Amino acid sequence: MGEDSHPSPESPGWDNPDYCPFCGADLRDGGAGFVEHIEEDAHVTCRARFEEWRENVVNDIEGDWGG
Repeated sequence: MGEDSHPSPESPGWDNPDYCPFCGADLRDGGAGFVEHIEEDAHVTCRARFEEWRENVVNDIEGDWGG
């Protein structure tokens, strides 16, 4: 899989937190392991995609979410 391509929707990364949803890499775990993964210099593309995803979520829920 190329650095700039997402795993397919059938990839385990979309439904399983043990994989990065942006590149499909195995993670130590779905919480801290993901954070470690995106903080590594080798995974700057995943970090950028996560930041873009997070920004989109914040913009989508702005003013509508009390959580």
